[in-house]
Amino acid sequence: MDRTVPRPRHVSPRLLVVIGLAVALIGGGVALAAYVGRPSGPAVAIASATPSPTPTPRPTPSPTPRPTPSPTPSPTPTPAPTPDPVVGADGRFTILLLGSDARASHPGNRTDVIMVVSLDPTSGAVAAASVPRDTVNFPTSSRATYRAKVNGLYQSLIAKLGQPKAAREMKRIVGEGIGVEIDSYAVIGFEGVRQLVNAVGGVDVTLARAVSDPYYWVTSTKRGVYFPAGRNHLNGDRALIFARTRKGDNDFERARRQQLLVGGAVRAVRDRGLANLPKLLSIGKRFVRTDLPLDAAPRLFELVAKADVDRAERIVFGPTKWASGGSGGSFSLKLDVVRGWTATYMAPVDR
Repeated sequence: MDRTVPRPRHVSPRLLVVIGLAVALIGGGVALAAYVGRPSGPAVAIASATPSPTPTPRPTPSPTPRPTPSPTPSPTPTPAPTPDPVVGADGRFTILLLGSDARASHPGNRTDVIMVVSLDPTSGAVAAASVPRDTVNFPTSSRATYRAKVNGLYQSLIAKLGQPKAAREMKRIVGEGIGVEIDSYAVIGFEGVRQLVNAVGGVDVTLARAVSDPYYWVTSTKRGVYFPAGRNHLNGDRALIFARTRKGDNDFERARRQQLLVGGAVRAVRDRGLANLPKLLSIGKRFVRTDLPLDAAPRLFELVAKADVDRAERIVFGPTKWASGGSGGSFSLKLDVVRGWTATYMAPVDR
């Protein structure tokens, strides 16, 4: 079990992705570095012959000397380019955000949140795509699929590979599946969500219409939640409630609301400025698993500052346009259609 994922009672992982983006962009991680040396070519020595005189009583003229050819220098091998640990080969910053549902009543590491967020560092354009938890038959290679619901894939990989290999494999699988280069991943737990939301002073979201769930248990004795249309300022506890509620609509609408929270989290981090980084880094190191380069935090903050979150492209890959329905409420992605979307909104950046 992932020890960085605390397990409070009755907490949905949906908000994990939201704060996952904010903290992942500036949070702790494993520094990545690569250096390719420039080998020097071998030294080449070419000897020139000295002509011998002909033994004869009559002097003969010496042969005309020929110039000694200069050694041909060996070409210096062109070093392989050092991969950029932040934006990768396609020039975009793209991160896989995973929210684990590990808690006392649900041991394990199911990821009910699987979201890919991508940023064009040049234009600031942002795109976010969610793979619904009930997706089945997700491709794991060109010849294999994970037949069960995709929210169990990460947990099954941990059982085989351990963490962080499972997270890196999840990054590869999701990236190849939807057709995008994913640079980094972040997995965040429940207590970290509360602390991170509060650390940035809360998150603002603006709702086109009110959200009401009369069945949501706020405590063991209090039931019912309501979020009015318009601007809502959410602290850590309130944000978790906002993320959990879905009986007023459905799981897909809840996922779309969580994408709105991505923008709110980015704005909150940006508004707080670099002075708030040490606090967020401290929380991130405790509660976030990520392979983001630790020493790239200032650069990642610059990316956050450029992000045009108000005009972000957002999609939830659900039926019927993006997936075909299956039995028991599950469905399979229409991969050609999905990859067409990512090719449009997560395309490589011309550099």
